This record gives sequence, C-alpha cells and structure tokens, in this order.
Amino acid sequence: MRDVLVTISKRVRDAVRALPPSFDRGLELYTGADGSPTSNIDKFAEDVILECVEGMDLPLNVLSEEAGLVDRGMDRTLVIDPIDGTHNCILGIPVYSVSLAVGTASLNDIDAAVVRNLVNDDLYVAERGKGATLNGCSLKVRKANPQTCSALVYMGRHAATETMKVVKRAARVRAMGCASLEMCMVAQGKFDAYYMNCDLYEKSIRVVDIAGSALVLREAGGEIIDLQGGRLDMPLDLNARSNFLAYGDVRAKEVLL
Repeated sequence: MRDVLVTISKRVRDAVRALPPSFDRGLELYTGADGSPTSNIDKFAEDVILECVEGMDLPLNVLSEEAGLVDRGMDRTLVIDPIDGTHNCILGIPVYSVSLAVGTASLNDIDAAVVRNLVNDDLYVAERGKGATLNGCSLKVRKANPQTCSALVYMGRHAATETMKVVKRAARVRAMGCASLEMCMVAQGKFDAYYMNCDLYEKSIRVVDIAGSALVLREAGGEIIDLQGGRLDMPLDLNARSNFLAYGDVRAKEVLL
C-alpha cells in the first residue's frame, strides 16, 4: 500500500506544479464537508486523488475534508488532506503538503502513510511496525534537552490562553501553518514538539490533518497525546476534533506539559 500512496502523492505533486499562473488557487467554491470553505486548490488536488482511487480501482473508501466520506463499500479507508497548509499554498509560502493514510476505524489503526512536501518534494513514508523514512533514509526523533527545548506551536486566533505558558517554557518557538509537515519536522528531529490548543472545539485538529504524520512520528520514535496526557486516538470521522501535543522525546513532554 505504501507504494500506491507514494504514486498518488506524485500525481498530486505533478498536477499542482503544472497549474498555470492564471489558476486562482484561493477562489472559494463552496463549504466543504468539514464546514470550512473549499478553495479551488483544495478541490483540484482532491479530484486528482479521487481519480487515482477510481482509476487504480483501489479497495478503499475515502475520507477527505472537502468531499467528506466517499463510501465505496470497502473495509478500509484512505484518509486524505489534499492540500495541508492551504493558506500557505494560496499565498505562495513554501510550506504545504499532501497527506495520505490508510486505516480501518481510527487514528491508532493507521498502518500506512505518506506525507509529501509539495514544494521541495521531501517524502515522508511510514508503515506500522516498519519504521519511517525521509527520502528513503531512516527517520528518528532527537533527544530533548530540557534547557533548549524547541517547539512548533499553533498561534492562530483561536489559540487557547494556556498556549503562552507553553511558549514561555520553550527556548525557541515557530508556527508554520501546516500540521502534517510540522509533525514530520518533529519526527525528523528538527524540533522537539508540536503543540496545538484551541479555545474553540470546531477549530481543533481533525483526523484528516494528522492521520499521515501521526504514523510517521510514532514510527520515528515519537508520540502524540491529548492534553490530559493520554495517547491520542480519533475516529475516522470529520466531526471529531482534538487538541494535542506531539513530541519526540518524553523529556519534551515533561517540559511543555
């Protein structure tokens, strides 16, 4: 299945790169299944993936933030975020990706995942129990130094007040606007953790955003937990939302929570 996901991610990459400058990426078309506006670039990338699923006759349902659940009568589901970091993509900020993952019922049974950076073509691949790779090289999280802990933090308008406490505990903080790549950066050892805490449930993370990167992080030796400290699990359902902390080394968790 991993090779299939890699192929689909390539097709999205190639299709997005081939778009003419006149293509209005930010044009809002309608409200998607998750309740947020669907932009032209989201719909374009989603259509590429759905065409792959049909054309390759894959034995999978599809769950996407735009189309919702495409029930094809299968036991397993392809969980997709066609463009993660949509706003970055629209503005030309080079931090956005396509995220693909396959599972049965929840985040914790995802068994294959691919996250592709659509700008620099970095390819993160993971299979449950078989580890994670970046461009074919093994991925491992780094050991955290409590004195120099660096974190990626959600800092949007719905960031909970507790967020600033986390910011002040870290030595360095960044916000990239692309959850899948931010979690992969933790898996890669560029950062110690990624923290998201929204004061509005509807703005918290969805399973489509992190299904792929959660497996990449876990297979690289890290973990993702809810803010009560339990291992994060989410049903494959667009209505489910959660705040979370993703970390590489448990010492980062101890500093930030």
